[in-house]
Amino acid sequence: MSIRVLAVRTDFKHHGEQSGYKQILKYIHPTLTLGINERDDAPVPARKLKYPWLFEFEAKKYRDQVDILHLMYAEDYYRFSWRFFKHLPIVATYHQPADALEREIKYGDLRGRVGKITHRLNQQRFQHLAAAIVTNTSQKDVLQQAMPADKIHVLPLGIHLDELKTTFVRHQAREHARPQERMIVTVGNWLRDWDFYFQVVKRCPQWNFKLVSRNLAPAFRNQAQQYEHLEYHHGITDEALNQLLLAADVQFLPLTGIAGSNALIHALALGCPQVLTNIKAGQWANQEPIIRLYDKGHLEACIEALACYVTASDGDLKRTKQRAHLYATQFAWEAVAQKTLELYKQLL
Repeated sequence: MSIRVLAVRTDFKHHGEQSGYKQILKYIHPTLTLGINERDDAPVPARKLKYPWLFEFEAKKYRDQVDILHLMYAEDYYRFSWRFFKHLPIVATYHQPADALEREIKYGDLRGRVGKITHRLNQQRFQHLAAAIVTNTSQKDVLQQAMPADKIHVLPLGIHLDELKTTFVRHQAREHARPQERMIVTVGNWLRDWDFYFQVVKRCPQWNFKLVSRNLAPAFRNQAQQYEHLEYHHGITDEALNQLLLAADVQFLPLTGIAGSNALIHALALGCPQVLTNIKAGQWANQEPIIRLYDKGHLEACIEALACYVTASDGDLKRTKQRAHLYATQFAWEAVAQKTLELYKQLL
């Protein structure tokens, strides 16, 4: 059964070549693709950057050429499609954390509102979705306030697993002496609590911190230079990043919210356990020993969680790394895409 899909998506610059929800397009092969492409040499019109739902009007002219409309990053794009595509199933994927999704449902205040007019005109839009996809169970708890729970599907963000699996297996097969300096790595920028991050760095001079972030604000870059035990990388190759994650004792992600996370699952696939802020963590909760949570702002609890890894014996840490890698194998893009394609078939 060949299904013609019109996908509306964003290709963000801050996502790597192998990260972001756009990766699923390599496996679902949509017939048409629209949306913001920050990598394109031709600039996106300013009005569409400000009001991404204008792409819904552009999509309307293709409605007789496709079987399904899939609005990826639906927080930005989904406003009027339920009026334009009444004869087609509409699938909407929501990526933002549960708190942000709740604001979107109540106020429509993420991107593209005009004095809240677009939201007031379209508060019932969730009821008209054939299906919604969320990447975290905590989002489903929120979204089912606006639409039937049986139309909400939890499909995680994916990773290109094969290459990471090969890298991890090869690394494990070699004999490695654990470095004397304990290493804590942090990757990414979006939804990070940098003020808290630097509190931890300041309190723990006995540990070696590595920070990899393309979009760290200048004030935080300057702050990073104050600490001899913190090494900041603005941009490194994928291979260098993988080597950091393989060598690290733990990845520390001080968060202001979470749904799916490329940084998290990428690191897990390379055997790097995680310490996260517990803010509606959803399926990331109750995953010890590979993921440990601390309550927001609790400095001592955070340091204690990090210490579980940096003070672990070599044997215990190696076993934890193996469990982390095994857990990550469920996030292969091929599997996520296959479930998405099965959902399309059910809707038709």
